[in-house]
Amino acid sequence: MEKLHAYILSLLLISILTSCNTNKNPFQDLSADEKTQKIKSFEYAKATYFQGSLRRQKYFDSLIQLNPSNHEYYKAKSMSHSKIGDYHLAFPLLQEAMKLNPKETLYYTSWLMSDLYKDYDRALSYLNQYDAYTPGKTDYAWGENVNFLKGEVLQALGRHEEAIEEFTKAIEVEGDFIDYAAFVYRGISYDYLGQFEKALQDYDSTLQIYDKSSMAYYYRALTLVKLNKKEEAVKNLNKALDLIKLGYKKSDPYKEVYNEIYQMQVVDKLAELQR
Repeated sequence: MEKLHAYILSLLLISILTSCNTNKNPFQDLSADEKTQKIKSFEYAKATYFQGSLRRQKYFDSLIQLNPSNHEYYKAKSMSHSKIGDYHLAFPLLQEAMKLNPKETLYYTSWLMSDLYKDYDRALSYLNQYDAYTPGKTDYAWGENVNFLKGEVLQALGRHEEAIEEFTKAIEVEGDFIDYAAFVYRGISYDYLGQFEKALQDYDSTLQIYDKSSMAYYYRALTLVKLNKKEEAVKNLNKALDLIKLGYKKSDPYKEVYNEIYQMQVVDKLAELQR
């Protein structure tokens, strides 16, 4: 086993030394036409591998060497690192993409900072920068309404009045297509401001859109407690718990959903109220 370890370490050392001595771009002597053909070939080849696979990432390395001014290569390579939590590798790539094409890169990066990295100060700066490119127009970052994302970020920063304004804009623009969570989130900010009746109205609006929202029942219960309606709060918590057990829970395989609730969280709150 010790010999095997020594052999592996030797291979790693050789690999490191080799990489240090091969800084030359292997494609730098190609003609423009040859580079174009290589790019087409690598673009086709990388598509045959799963996102995040080592081979696909290697193709992106080659594409960046062939065309270092293409922001999409940096962004796409970064995405895979973000999804598996290699943020220390993902963020420098995003910074390169931002330098090359900030407007197009912000479509993804402003969402990423809000929903995945949860770097709220940077997210707000990026969302405002992206939104400013098209004043007076509703913008979308990675398919998400920018006002909705701003609402999340402002709420997380404790700026609840501004958050309510942004959620309201998103609700008015999206109409029937709004993510029901917008009402829950706005209700949470109303709750923080002591506007409990408005908070309850928003939770009720959520349940009119989607009556299986465990999140709405949970946060509704928290507001009811503040109104000294303990019995009704317990009923709402039990409803939230039943829905979660049946799988009705807002979640995402890649990240923690903003204001996400968990079964143990509901159980603990029920135990607290039933003492």
